[in-house]
Amino acid sequence: MTKKIKATITRYRRILNIEWKEHHFISDGSGIRYLIGPLYLRIDDTKGAMAHYQWFEKMFDDDSGEPFHRMGWTLTLHRHGDDPGAERMLLITMLTNLYLFPILFGEDPPVVDGWQGSNWEELEYITGAPEWMLKLWSSEEIEWAKGMYYSDQAVKIRDRYITINQFLELERPGDKRSALVMESSKLERGDYSSLENYRSFNRDTNRIS
Repeated sequence: MTKKIKATITRYRRILNIEWKEHHFISDGSGIRYLIGPLYLRIDDTKGAMAHYQWFEKMFDDDSGEPFHRMGWTLTLHRHGDDPGAERMLLITMLTNLYLFPILFGEDPPVVDGWQGSNWEELEYITGAPEWMLKLWSSEEIEWAKGMYYSDQAVKIRDRYITINQFLELERPGDKRSALVMESSKLERGDYSSLENYRSFNRDTNRIS
């Protein structure tokens, strides 16, 4: 199995490198770039996963973030000993799909209402994934993730993100919607400046409604 996975990683990397050499950009319409990091983790190669994610960050700095790829990034940073980086990536990852971590934890998926921008955000995207993607985490690593996921900071970020998406489902195009989209995008990128003052956080929610 390990030999086969290594061969798959090598093939995927070769495809991406050829595209880069020929066109000086990588479109990767099939999305194989999102599988390489998790595949390294599947064979317990943290060093290889770190190298991949460092390359990915350089090549795709504006990538919106596929849920399982981002979750693998979180796990890679944690195993590498970079817990501040892992915690930041976990906060970013949890917004790529709001069902992802509860399902990883073995919990019932939450009820999430509101606007969704892509199928990556849907419940079926997680439940329909190969089982090995959710089995990369040890019980100790899951407990670490739970501690961060249910921290006050993470709960505030998720609550605000869900509230924004609920408004986006109803708000017509205009200044209010544009402001909401901008704030949502900032949260997805890990910019939590709008949450620095939690008292104004609730006040702002009432104002935009």
